[in-house]
Amino acid sequence: MSCANSRSDYLAARDARHAQILAACRLAQETRAGAVVVASTNLPGPEKNRPGLEILVERSLATLSARGLHLMLASAGTDLLGPYRFLVAAEPAATIKPLTVTLERDLPGGRVLDLDVLTPDGDPVDRESLGLEPRCCYVCDRPARECILLARHPLQELLAAVDAHLALADPPQAGREPDCRGAS
Repeated sequence: MSCANSRSDYLAARDARHAQILAACRLAQETRAGAVVVASTNLPGPEKNRPGLEILVERSLATLSARGLHLMLASAGTDLLGPYRFLVAAEPAATIKPLTVTLERDLPGGRVLDLDVLTPDGDPVDRESLGLEPRCCYVCDRPARECILLARHPLQELLAAVDAHLALADPPQAGREPDCRGAS
């Protein structure tokens, strides 16, 4: 963990997000919406704000909208945990969750996304309840939860995998100079 940010700073950021999620759930109930979508990122280690994450979160929401979801922004920002967007969706949570799982798996860089779907009452819709496959590890093809619990991969290996996923989200384009800062 960085010297500048303590564990209590991260917990405070998590608590502030939770309050905003509860507000989004109240909005969903008031508007008779079908779900709340929580779009954020899921990174190992203390550094949660990496280049390209904001664009990746926005790209995921644009993709959901392009697939016909009716989303209304309830709250957005960036904190110690990285970028986040809380949205209210007209469609039911059970309809949205398979779409978010597909994005996390198939969108370039999508593995670093954390697209949670809640009912208006705040109940999470998880993959297992819909018969969907568990999230895969950053490094191997095993379930991520298993690798986390067993501490199967060292942090440096996980961070290298994150960088590889983020590179997929923002591939070099013709005519654009590569970013060589830090290269020796």
